[in-house]
Amino acid sequence: MAKYLQGIIGAFSGKIGPVIGSSRNGVPYMKGRGTPRSGPVGEKEAENRNKFAIGHAWLKPLLEVLRVGFAGYSRTTYGYNAAKSYNFKHAMENGQVIPAMVKISSGNLPLPEQLTATLEDNFTFRFNWSSAYTELADRKDQLMVLVYHPESRTAIYEIHGAFRESGTQLFDVSSEIKGKAVHVYAAFIAADRSRQSDSVYLGEFMG
Repeated sequence: MAKYLQGIIGAFSGKIGPVIGSSRNGVPYMKGRGTPRSGPVGEKEAENRNKFAIGHAWLKPLLEVLRVGFAGYSRTTYGYNAAKSYNFKHAMENGQVIPAMVKISSGNLPLPEQLTATLEDNFTFRFNWSSAYTELADRKDQLMVLVYHPESRTAIYEIHGAFRESGTQLFDVSSEIKGKAVHVYAAFIAADRSRQSDSVYLGEFMG
């Protein structure tokens, strides 16, 4: 049984015979009912399934970061789904994730110049950037940082960090990265939370 959502001429949700009605992000869809698979899985399909599984496992620990970093990516795709779509297409080769090509954020907020990361003593990262005025930005924009060891799914992050005007932030990752090669990313979130910048890959560091 299906429900009409806006009267008899509106979209519907549920099953009517062989047709299923649903909506995604406020957009109604109709599709036919699926049929059970009868044939074997082809080589190409198996490769795609493996790629999806590897990419999903790599990105899943970053869920909270990606929800913010890919907010408003497009009218119909945003957050974690948008991050998967982008990174599966642009950051994977031969079925493997290439960390230097990964984006944890996508947007049009300008990045400051000279954004760098260094690993100091006691497992503390120092992030530095130019605090000079950047057109179309705000001095109260905030740094978003991620330190990630994908093999152990260890993700250490801060979504709303230091203000753009400060030009620096210390980020303590304690001993969680001891002996691990970690990948470091940074981006900026607008002061009014309306948008975010593209992320920058700042390199691989040995903890």
